[in-house]
Amino acid sequence: MKNLAIFPIVLLFLSAGVVKSQAPVTESDVATSLQTIISANKTLIDKQQKTLDALDALGQAAQDVKTFTKRS
Repeated sequence: MKNLAIFPIVLLFLSAGVVKSQAPVTESDVATSLQTIISANKTLIDKQQKTLDALDALGQAAQDVKTFTKRS
């Protein structure tokens, strides 16, 4: 029953048209946003590479431990 009361209100908002609440985007805004995204991605990739390097070193250390335990 409540859904039927909301339906006319929803139709009213949908028929009102598109409301532009933001200022138009300029090329400099897009360029700034892209530079920010590129910088954040580079930081993330560097962090991931450091993590991969640490995991490789840990894997090598685990392999060395296996090798030393077999010799004993």
